[in-house]
Amino acid sequence: MTVADPARLEAIWKRVVADMKQVVRDFAITQDELHLAGDYFDRLGQSGMSRSLLDVGLAMTSVEVTGGSSKGTRQNLEGPYHRPHPDRPDGKLYDGSPPAGMPPLTVDGIVRDAHTGAPLPGARLDFWQADSNGFYDRSGAHLRGVVTTDDDGHYTIHTVLPHDYSEHDGDPIGELFHAMGKHNTRAAHIHLKAGIDDKVFLTTQLFMPTSTFLETDYVEGAVSDDLIVKLEPDGKGFKGTFDIMLDRQDAPA
Repeated sequence: MTVADPARLEAIWKRVVADMKQVVRDFAITQDELHLAGDYFDRLGQSGMSRSLLDVGLAMTSVEVTGGSSKGTRQNLEGPYHRPHPDRPDGKLYDGSPPAGMPPLTVDGIVRDAHTGAPLPGARLDFWQADSNGFYDRSGAHLRGVVTTDDDGHYTIHTVLPHDYSEHDGDPIGELFHAMGKHNTRAAHIHLKAGIDDKVFLTTQLFMPTSTFLETDYVEGAVSDDLIVKLEPDGKGFKGTFDIMLDRQDAPA
């Protein structure tokens, strides 16, 4: 566990309490409502979903204020499912044949230096995603892998079209969304970490234009037009293009 600086922790606590006091005043929140909120936070903690709820509302703000003044591809939150992934020299994010019954997807592009525009050979691109039914492989390496750019900075991945997914059915986050009349669906996306050697310069998400939840993704501020992959039909599946700009002079902390 990281030990917080006491002065910083106290300053944050005082600011949060002061801001929350103003919320209580503005909405005339009753003691009964405060106790309902306390009971909810008890359930949230017992479910192990406290970190996820903070990500939903605040992660993108944290990315914006701590990610530096990057001129490269827009940073995004990592999410909860990253792990070390195998190298995929052929660009296939699956083992063996393409998964049956799922639209195949090929995405390619060029990785460039954000300041010079020069292609970056040897860049390591770490991908992971849900499948076409909205499910992540949480124990193996299916639809997960690292691809390295060639001498021209070019990369290609062969995968399946990810789908929107509802992740919080039956847990306290879903309960909160339901109480607010909101859905708990994430827009279809592919996660990406990009770097050179052992240095990661970019963590982001690539969104699919096939999603019906791009404008209402439940993670506040996650989706933006510049992170939507350009797709076109390609036989039984899709082909997409997404160029990646790495700002190596101002990497996230």
